[in-house]
Amino acid sequence: MNDVQLVRHLLSQRGVSPADLAAHLGVKERAMRDNIHRANASMSGAAFISYDRAQGAYVVNISDQQAFDAWVAGRLSHNTCGRFPSTPSERMVYLQQDLLSRSGWITLEELAGLLLVSRSTISSDLQNLERTFEKFGLVVERRPRYGIRVSGSEIDKRLCLAGAVTNACLEADGLGGAISPSMLDEVSACVDSTLERESYKVNPVLHQNLVIHLAIALVRIGKGCYVPMETSQMEDVQSSREWDIAVLVAQAIEESFSVDLPEEEIAYIAIHLASKRLVDGVCGPSLDDALPASGGTTEPGLEVTDEAWNLAAEMLEAVWRASRFDFRNDVELRMNLARHTMPLIVRLRYHMMLKNPLLKDIRAHYPLPFAMAGDALALLAKRYQVEISDDEMGYVALIFALALERARTGRAKKHVLVVCNTGIHGARLLAYQLQEEFSSIGAVDACDSSDFNDYKLDGVDYIFTTAPLARRTTIPVVHVSPFIDETSSADVKHALRRVAEPSTSECFSPKLFFANVSIGTREGVISFLCDRCTQAVGLPDSFQELVWARERASSTAYGNLVALPHPLEAVSPRTFVAVALLSHAIDWGGRKVCAVFMVCVSRDAGSDSESFYRSMTKILTSERSIQRLLADRRYEVLLSELEGK
Repeated sequence: MNDVQLVRHLLSQRGVSPADLAAHLGVKERAMRDNIHRANASMSGAAFISYDRAQGAYVVNISDQQAFDAWVAGRLSHNTCGRFPSTPSERMVYLQQDLLSRSGWITLEELAGLLLVSRSTISSDLQNLERTFEKFGLVVERRPRYGIRVSGSEIDKRLCLAGAVTNACLEADGLGGAISPSMLDEVSACVDSTLERESYKVNPVLHQNLVIHLAIALVRIGKGCYVPMETSQMEDVQSSREWDIAVLVAQAIEESFSVDLPEEEIAYIAIHLASKRLVDGVCGPSLDDALPASGGTTEPGLEVTDEAWNLAAEMLEAVWRASRFDFRNDVELRMNLARHTMPLIVRLRYHMMLKNPLLKDIRAHYPLPFAMAGDALALLAKRYQVEISDDEMGYVALIFALALERARTGRAKKHVLVVCNTGIHGARLLAYQLQEEFSSIGAVDACDSSDFNDYKLDGVDYIFTTAPLARRTTIPVVHVSPFIDETSSADVKHALRRVAEPSTSECFSPKLFFANVSIGTREGVISFLCDRCTQAVGLPDSFQELVWARERASSTAYGNLVALPHPLEAVSPRTFVAVALLSHAIDWGGRKVCAVFMVCVSRDAGSDSESFYRSMTKILTSERSIQRLLADRRYEVLLSELEGK
């Protein structure tokens, strides 16, 4: 506890006995008196802590209120990134760190005294903060006469605590001033030296986040708070390459900070390493699903687990079902998704938050890829029972944006090597299957696994193998079964009935254009549009539930006051768009929305879907077009903007 916290506590209690104060500080009375002397020296006569014999308690006597206020503001400014926590968002950060760092109870009155605000203000801030805690599986317990405390697992508390720390700006009040810039530098040096020596790369954007997590772990360990882990989970982590790296990082930290890290804490480090791997860098077997399905080697390389490869195919299938964009034979896109998915699954499983500094620009410039990312990640949201953040969707959106750009520019086809442990004939059969399934594959070579060590890899872009490879390579490796499953089959694509997609303007109708909708909630607007769409077009009874299934996975508000709700699967007999212009802005998953475009893609749509979405993107991302439409709410204005007039 620092000087300001000590003084605030005494003021909020109007005096505290020596025994109670020592217990509150968690120190012996002698150390408590040292804290009081230090605080008195710091206040320089503006106030003074003294022992009131009549009251039997330490009290604070303020002699110069203006100087005292300046001291409080100055001390907090020094300790909390240059700002006194006065706004709701600043108080949220303070409360988040304070409550997560406590093991005991604290009353709302005490918190109000610490922040110099009313009890009702703290109560309101706490209600907002509880939503943040829920995302990490944490609960605020309430007990009469005791107050409140946060309960949950130690790992979830650490993750939530780190989530409050941005740009290495650490709230000294919340962590007792234990984390200093020099400590962060020392932790960073331990991490950097180990990762560089082992050629293990993590995302540069997330490097500082990893350092902060480790620093917080050291503080929590100092308080006797350790991460528990089940035996089966420990065995899973210990079989990964991240464990080997984590052991070396732990050894460096133990030597530098003179601490002993138990195996559970080393596993915690391994989990963080796995969640922050560089997608284009070197990575070993994943922690995803305990490794057995991967069939991979423990040697470092750009290896993709069989599960991640198949999950990427399911994601592309989900995009096809929702928007009729067919990426299922794009091997490079599937590879990029699979490699990104492995650390993503670790983050989802352990509630790890990932910030995306480019999120605003991605939303503004890539609304279509962002929608595709939402459709693809809805699969993971359902499977892991989590809410996927917009930050995560932004990263996946960039992968889809790259695929769209590559499709438009017609990049060269890929050179693939197939390695099979059933002999050269099995390898050639798999090579033939790959060429049939993926149009983006050009040349395909094949070899038996016994010949792989001597095979020249010049010009090879990807390696597909049915067996573990002993030879180390920097070329991306995909572990596959001897027969390609039907999920990515191009034959399915050709078997689907295709019809020509109408021009974009023909997808709109004055019967489904609502110029002034006075509904104040997202739920109400979606229900209204679903009813109108069902009346106008022959849609299945499950239509509204499919729209909500997509919305629950992630919000379809994409900025520019626009929302783009749509069903999780294309179930309409034709492509059409229903438009609702709202009489006033409403909250749509945390973003303001005034214009709602409910997009229903034909279940029989073909490759022309791209031209439809491209035209839609132009109006959705144009601030001028949306503002003109909201100012002059006529159907003719909508058509004019769609046609670029």
